[in-house]
Amino acid sequence: MKKPIKIFIILIVLFLELAWFVWPRLSLHGRIFDESYRHDERFAAWAASREHPSPETKAAFDVEVARLDSYMTERALCILAGVIAIDAFGIYLFLRYAPTKTTA
Repeated sequence: MKKPIKIFIILIVLFLELAWFVWPRLSLHGRIFDESYRHDERFAAWAASREHPSPETKAAFDVEVARLDSYMTERALCILAGVIAIDAFGIYLFLRYAPTKTTA
């Protein structure tokens, strides 16, 4: 395989990965209720803020949402770091060890 074709294949794969990473995740109830991380605690704080609206219950719900945001950001960054590491290794192997000439 010639080098321009290898680079084109690498760019296509990176573009598809970027599209997957940026694509919004659709959820019926929103990220606050669909995410499993601390779901019961977050739902209880939300229900308490609806049943007995007060600054304390609103603050408790805001804390749970902040924890969810922090968790989702950390998870996304870990996934991104893993994908970048795998891509770098794969690109190295692909450019280094893929045959440059075809034998026909």
